[in-house]
Amino acid sequence: MNGLRQFLFQMSNMMGRGLYGRNGFDSLARTCYSAALVLMIINLFADNVAIYFIWVILFGYGSFRVFSKNISKRYAENEKFLVMTKGPRSYMNLLRLQVRDRATSRYFVCSHCHQQIRVPKGKGKIEIRCPKCGERFIKRT
Repeated sequence: MNGLRQFLFQMSNMMGRGLYGRNGFDSLARTCYSAALVLMIINLFADNVAIYFIWVILFGYGSFRVFSKNISKRYAENEKFLVMTKGPRSYMNLLRLQVRDRATSRYFVCSHCHQQIRVPKGKGKIEIRCPKCGERFIKRT
């Protein structure tokens, strides 16, 4: 067990030295790798040439981003990606919070400023005041 741990430590050091001065794993590269993995698994069952080429291109583009030395250009691309996907990412974050706290809390979104508001579950019909803008609305918890 100690030999395996030492081997893994050496491999992580080698990977760290290899990525020095490179862009590394950013959100866009992780998304490309995740989509490529999903498409690869789908292609195992579908055996489609188009799906194969799409996952190869996504994997290649993700690898290009990780090993790129032009960090400023990759940073700008990643920022553009984060701005474009802000809506779906915030929606998924709200769903994640709702699943995590489903036993004790309910989450609502203010219709005026779109602030996420957590209230205790099981209190019946209550008036909720948004802490950000002061908007008041009545919801059943």
